[in-house]
Amino acid sequence: MRFRRFVRARLHRQLFMWLGITILFTGMVVSAVVSALRPDASSMESDVIRIQRFIGERFQRVWEQPAERHGLAQEIAKAFEVDLTLRDAARKPVEQIGAGCDKPEFTVPIPRGNTTLGTLEVCLDKRRRVPGLTFVLAIAAACLTLWAASGALARKLVRPLSDLIRVTREIGSGNLVSRVRLGRHHMGEVGVLADAVNDMARRIERQLNDQRELLAAVSHEIRSPLARLRVLTELLRSTADSVTLDKVEREIIEVDDLIGKLLANSRLDFGTLTLQTLEPCLLVSRAIERAGVDPSVFRNDAANVRIKGDPTLLDRAFCNLLENAQKHGAGVESVDLASIGTNVRLTVSDRGPGFPQASLGRVFDAFYRGDGSSSLGLGLSLVERIARAHSGRAWAENRTDGGASVHFEIPAEP
Repeated sequence: MRFRRFVRARLHRQLFMWLGITILFTGMVVSAVVSALRPDASSMESDVIRIQRFIGERFQRVWEQPAERHGLAQEIAKAFEVDLTLRDAARKPVEQIGAGCDKPEFTVPIPRGNTTLGTLEVCLDKRRRVPGLTFVLAIAAACLTLWAASGALARKLVRPLSDLIRVTREIGSGNLVSRVRLGRHHMGEVGVLADAVNDMARRIERQLNDQRELLAAVSHEIRSPLARLRVLTELLRSTADSVTLDKVEREIIEVDDLIGKLLANSRLDFGTLTLQTLEPCLLVSRAIERAGVDPSVFRNDAANVRIKGDPTLLDRAFCNLLENAQKHGAGVESVDLASIGTNVRLTVSDRGPGFPQASLGRVFDAFYRGDGSSSLGLGLSLVERIARAHSGRAWAENRTDGGASVHFEIPAEP
């Protein structure tokens, strides 16, 4: 159970564990290869026998010559870097080179005919006695070092992911100002993911702020026509004249228009578009008629063009363009529908003073008014959002001869 919990643990533990297993497996493979390439035991044993025979023959030649025997012992000890103890047949030491040892590594008999003159005991240096153990310890040290480095590497790789988890949890709990802040060394895929999370948080924060402002503006905007309707209703109780009824109708139309804008804004938020093949000239003509604009201002240069779009949203966008020119631009001067390449462009020009240069880049921001007044301000904002929902764009500009023009452009159907 503990092993299962460890395997299912956080990513840096899993990386640490699997890197350790990989290093251990690599060490085992290296050991196996070294063992396979090492000479076999039988060949080494035969080599040792030949060396013993060679050494024994040389010593039996100089056995009765102490000086030469001593020189030969020193020569062999120096050549093989070993300690030597030369004993006679009675096991008494006759020569000793080095410190010697209680348990020699091997013994070389010195024969002459059928008798044994003595024995040569060979003692290896303690540092050279266990070469296999030294190799194993070296491999183990290398594996531990690599495993420690892999632990640091795993922590470095997983640390930004831990920051991402923390920020996403904070965003989920409502802290929309939380952001992922990675150093300049985390600019790979993790950096791209961090930027995506930060962008998501900014969008959610902006959308919620817009909704809060929308609710506040709606409560303010609806309160005024409802208050006027209440007064007009009291007047209707005493006198039912046509002027009062016309006022009631206008207030109802204003509330209906406001609700239509809110519904269009909600449809754009949720992406619920109903696409149909439409004739833009018919949509523009219907919007002109509904807005009470003189039809003679309409110039159609895209008679045979079709578009793919949501009729309700496009109708709302065209009406908002005309409404903006009438309310804030001193009336509609011209309405031009043209085919521009593969796009269809609607341009509404007004007779007003134009947009203030400082606010020209923000005329499509929701709730923004250049004069600083607080109004619902969804008209041109909806126009721009509807254009983007149809893979198009909307922009505004001041004309050199006075007035302003607002353009709405979306792709035409092939």
